[in-house]
Amino acid sequence: MRGLTALVSGVAAAIIAGAAPARAEIRALVVAVSEYTAPISSLEGPPNDAAALTAVLKGEGATDVISLRDSQATRANVRAALEGLGKRSKPGDWVIFFYAGHGAQARSADASETDGMDEFLVLGGFRAAKPDTNQFILDDDLRGWLTNFFPSTVNVLQIADACHSGTMNRAVGRSVFKTRQALPSALAIALPPGPPDPAAKAPAGGLPPNLVYVGAAQDNQFALEGPLPQGDSPSRGLLTYALEGALKERRSNGNLAADLDDDGKLSLVELASSLETRTRELSSTQQWASTSVPPRNERSVVFQPLKAPPPEERPIQVKAADDQAADLLGGKGPWASIPRGAPDLTWSAKEGWVTDSKGDRVAENLTSAEALAGVIVKRRVVRELAGVANERQLKVAIGPRPPGQLYKAGESVDLAVTHRGAAVYLTAFNLAGDGTVQRLYPLEDDGDGRMAAGDTRVVMARTKAAAPFGVDNVVALATPDEPKVLRATLARIDGKRAPEVAAGAVRDELDQARGKAAMALGELYTGP
Repeated sequence: MRGLTALVSGVAAAIIAGAAPARAEIRALVVAVSEYTAPISSLEGPPNDAAALTAVLKGEGATDVISLRDSQATRANVRAALEGLGKRSKPGDWVIFFYAGHGAQARSADASETDGMDEFLVLGGFRAAKPDTNQFILDDDLRGWLTNFFPSTVNVLQIADACHSGTMNRAVGRSVFKTRQALPSALAIALPPGPPDPAAKAPAGGLPPNLVYVGAAQDNQFALEGPLPQGDSPSRGLLTYALEGALKERRSNGNLAADLDDDGKLSLVELASSLETRTRELSSTQQWASTSVPPRNERSVVFQPLKAPPPEERPIQVKAADDQAADLLGGKGPWASIPRGAPDLTWSAKEGWVTDSKGDRVAENLTSAEALAGVIVKRRVVRELAGVANERQLKVAIGPRPPGQLYKAGESVDLAVTHRGAAVYLTAFNLAGDGTVQRLYPLEDDGDGRMAAGDTRVVMARTKAAAPFGVDNVVALATPDEPKVLRATLARIDGKRAPEVAAGAVRDELDQARGKAAMALGELYTGP
């Protein structure tokens, strides 16, 4: 399927892609649609996303930035703006097309659409009952404009913080996240033919090498927006927020955390890898970015680091669900107790559960303040680790169920780790919902955990869902040398709530390896 996500993503990679001479310029079209006509729900995040992305672009020195909002964002205006950018662009320039708003699918009359669906951007004023051709843009039309208006000597980066399909069923409460999906059923409507437009027809032969793709989600997922980074923060699209984080968060040596080879430069392929991991972590596996980077652009750099964020001073806000929790929250700990509003976590000490702002249960059987502190510290640690993950080189696969579904006590969980590259030593452990560290690999019968060079895989098929229940995060680390200190540390803290110690040992190994190690995360939900 030629998804909207893929189309949008292709643009993003392109812009970051090619290296440009000193005289090259960054040009951009930033489109944000938040006001829609009922029954399509309006959105809160696109204006905030557009403002954030515009600030990033201006920080990179861009002066040719066009902004279209709500009723201004028509098919005709978007087309004209892209054509104008194409006429002004010179060889080596970078052009970014950014869209934040609803995406959708509809029945297609195009025989080349193998799934029978057209993906499209849903512009302001769109009505499903009587679609106006000026209020939507088909993915194929957008691809044609980006191909025909920009020669291969001009790099194009398209970023779409939008979705068109997908679902999840794990949440037990009302989530603060809203989907950027306009229509509940793609079969409900058929779009009218668009106006005659030769520029909307892309040449045969696939995407040209100057187009890079960064989409908000996979084909079977929703793209989400919600308050980030905390429950009382302004609404943001997860993809755009993840992009900001990749350009701000740093290692102890000052380099960006997303700079996986630690060479002081954030390449396009490193940024793409970071966005995939960050969006998955922010959404608790409900979405992760979809990216495609042409080979010629993998080592290209377009975005320079942003100013590092100040140290986080606001504690995690927790709301008590019963009097027992309220009493315990009155003591000291890494939290702030709030009686109402939108908390980061809600805790029932009587029943033992903790839910997050997405409505998911992140811990079970949790009745003490000490255990709650473990949940909070573990959540912070996982977010930090996500910033340095390299899942294009190392990947954790969890099955047999689809991502995000619940494993109950005693049920088998299949864990497998794949690695590409030189021979490495694999080490893996689990961080349970309350921060308990559990060693996974290598154990006594696994030898030294060495993985051969090439495309290799290790299967850990002896795992069953067990207490402590909640959100489990599998951490896998591939190192060029046997990590004896890390493994000794994990053996010492096995079965204890020590997420900070485990994460610190991982960061030490990554720093010592100087870009030759890789770390990956996997996530699953377990329950009694």
